[in-house]
Amino acid sequence: MTSNPTSPDVTALEITRSLLYAADTDIARFFGYFSPDCIFRMGNNDTVEGSEAIQEWVASYLGSVAGMRHVILEEWSDGNVTALHVNVTYTMNDGTTFTLPAVTRTRIEDGKVTEYLIFMDPSPVVAAR
Repeated sequence: MTSNPTSPDVTALEITRSLLYAADTDIARFFGYFSPDCIFRMGNNDTVEGSEAIQEWVASYLGSVAGMRHVILEEWSDGNVTALHVNVTYTMNDGTTFTLPAVTRTRIEDGKVTEYLIFMDPSPVVAAR
């Protein structure tokens, strides 16, 4: 039997870990974690609301990114809220790589991400476009 990572029986921490793994390996699956009315914000950018708007924003942000890899350094979870301290290594389309520190904070309701906040400085990714 396979488990559904967005099942309400799975913990917020497990869903958040799976979300980051999907970001690294299967971006379509990554978007499947979001509720239709999810709230998303990266750094000081404006808040984006709704899974379709989030997909458009992320596609624009990752336009020159060939891949990324999250390494979880610390985890914290309380009920349906989880925070992860991570290092994110970006591989750009030209082959260059760099690693940025970040903290992600998710809120999970009924097995779906309803709020996803990323605290990091995304300017190196934006500058590399």
